Amino acid sequence: MTAKPTARRARRGGGARTAFDRQALIDQLTRSDGGLEDILAKSPRDLTEAEVRQVADRRLALPAGAEKETLDRFERAFYDDAYGTDPAVADDTGRLMAPAARRAVNAAPVPARTVDGIDLSRAVGRLAERVADIAETQGSRDAVRFLQRGLTILNQAITEARGDDAMAFAPTNGPMFQDLVDDGDPGPKTRAALRTAAARLGSPKIEEALALGSFEAALRGLADGTSASGLRDVTSASFAQLFRDPTAVGPHIPTEEGESLQMTVNDLGRVLLGPRGFTALREDGIIGPKTEAALRRVLKAAGPRRLTEAMGRNLGFFLFEPPKPGRRSLLQSAAGSGGGHPFGII
Repeated sequence: MTAKPTARRARRGGGARTAFDRQALIDQLTRSDGGLEDILAKSPRDLTEAEVRQVADRRLALPAGAEKETLDRFERAFYDDAYGTDPAVADDTGRLMAPAARRAVNAAPVPARTVDGIDLSRAVGRLAERVADIAETQGSRDAVRFLQRGLTILNQAITEARGDDAMAFAPTNGPMFQDLVDDGDPGPKTRAALRTAAARLGSPKIEEALALGSFEAALRGLADGTSASGLRDVTSASFAQLFRDPTAVGPHIPTEEGESLQMTVNDLGRVLLGPRGFTALREDGIIGPKTEAALRRVLKAAGPRRLTEAMGRNLGFFLFEPPKPGRRSLLQSAAGSGGGHPFGII
């Protein structure tokens, strides 16, 4: 008699059942590729001169393009912070003098940490567990796609926000990484993007990105003709745990994500369908048949990505402020922390 497998199983697109190896997925997402990727995950303030030289060596070996520009910005952020941005000074003979450091530069490498002070390896491990939680029911490839799509949305949003006062804490200008292909493969580019985004923005922002990636996937299903009758469930599945225990709210109770969805539909409906072609929803936080019908009309006009981005803005996910002491970390459970959005926006 064959032993019953202990791993959960996920059905994939009508094919045969295949065992889901939770630990293998976590190991893939947390694997350190070493070298330059670990250096780039750090804040420029934490680098040693030797680490900056490694970045420079890589930059010099690259052809002109986005990656070369990103490394150049990273180097400049280190030198500007350590040595300042004043013009070079010449001595009496006219030779430029080496600038004096404004602060002590690390002599020995230090471990990478997130912007909210958590060891980066630990933070990435907990985030990988969250991806694995989703994979238990959605399958590992779809769960990784949610992460990839969400990270790309976050990357594009932070690129647009550069230069704002709220971005003063960011170590470099420009995108954090090259936008990801949502192929479901947790390979080196996805791992590097996950580590970089967690280091730059903190774990809660990655949880928000994952929620947006999951929500966009649900919208794509609706755009392909899937019934909208499960809109409340898929919206809750994407966002509820960011605010509360997902099982704590009944079907006729207002929710943060329900209100934000209605705001999003109203915002885009007025712009894309016009005042005569769209009747605004009551923003009561309860997703019912009227919200479902209006969402389908707006989704057809806006497309899944635009609607997802608007949802992210209304939820406050694109307010890139430095994490503050006392705010909830998503490395703790939503239920155990008393709920509430990690950035206190809603």
